[in-house]
Amino acid sequence: MFEAMARDRLAAKKRKRFRTLLDRVYTGRDYFSAVRLILPALDRERGSYGLKESALAAALVDALGLAKDSPDALRLINWRKGGARSGANAGNFALVAAEKIGFLVLSFPPLE
Repeated sequence: MFEAMARDRLAAKKRKRFRTLLDRVYTGRDYFSAVRLILPALDRERGSYGLKESALAAALVDALGLAKDSPDALRLINWRKGGARSGANAGNFALVAAEKIGFLVLSFPPLE
């Protein structure tokens, strides 16, 4: 979704994509917390989160409700490790996390 937004030239189209994401994922809930995670530098109330990648991976595993020994959880926790089965994003925590979160977001049923 963010790659598509980066390719869009019109600000209105970028806003529409972002709004669609928030409406799909955060229906009936306050999505201010999602915006704070996406743009932490602009959050003047709390400052930085102070989380290293390993702590953030553990927090994501817990927040996403993944079993600690599931393939997705192990991929997040062992994001640095490369290898034939780890994929092209090995060593880049942001890409590994986006890969796993994106897959889970896409698995939500579409809203009518």
